[in-house]
Amino acid sequence: MAENTEANRDAKHGMALGLTLWAIIVISVAFFFKYDVPELASDRGSQDTIYYVILGITGVAYILVQGVLGFYVWKYRHRDDEEGSYWHESHKMELLWTIGTTVVLVPIVAWGLVLWEDVKAAPPTDVLTIEAVGAQFQWDMRYPGPDGTFGAWRPELYTLENYMGLDPDDAAGADDIMMTNQMVLPVDTPVRILLRSRDLQHAFFLPNFRVKQDLMPGIETSVWFTPTKIGEYEIACAELCGLGHYRMRAFLSVRSQADYETWLSEQSAAN
Repeated sequence: MAENTEANRDAKHGMALGLTLWAIIVISVAFFFKYDVPELASDRGSQDTIYYVILGITGVAYILVQGVLGFYVWKYRHRDDEEGSYWHESHKMELLWTIGTTVVLVPIVAWGLVLWEDVKAAPPTDVLTIEAVGAQFQWDMRYPGPDGTFGAWRPELYTLENYMGLDPDDAAGADDIMMTNQMVLPVDTPVRILLRSRDLQHAFFLPNFRVKQDLMPGIETSVWFTPTKIGEYEIACAELCGLGHYRMRAFLSVRSQADYETWLSEQSAAN
């Protein structure tokens, strides 16, 4: 009697597990279609294409694998009048699985390498260069002044007053424009962001522009892209950088060329 009770319980557990797996598939698909990636506002739309291709392939694989798993858990749940069996290996199945995976993955990897080369290519000669410095817990921006040249900086010069580490003996930095938690860019203009950290590792993240680049203390990194839509966007830190990480955010305004030049003139006059 006890054995029958245990067998019935095991059978019900198998049925419940199968139903749970199917429910998870339905919920996952529902959440996938409910949310979308941030609106694209740069020239990096090709990254979205490969993202959706990979997501489609893995999504179909996920549904098939979990669906079949749920089916087998349901179909082959415990029954008193049946015995379990298994087969140890199948070289044909292993070969088919390996070739199929290769056929899918190799083109994606090749495609990704092409996109990576495009993202990491040298920026055009007419690129607008801006500097962003990350520190707990804010973003400090620097624009070259009317002379078009950044003043020199050195890590050992970082202080509460000299938060950009600028060299006071370099006259080129006298007209540089400093902003905190605010960046303004012209639309349809290639922009290069020079990145450095004042304390520890941060990550410069522009979701709408498909841009993410780590900042390392003592190392200057950079990223470049072209804004394509006028609007207001968020700059986030995508690296857990301390207890105040949640408030390390800044704001990016993309404006027309005329509005940008007016804004830059106003900042130079007020500097």
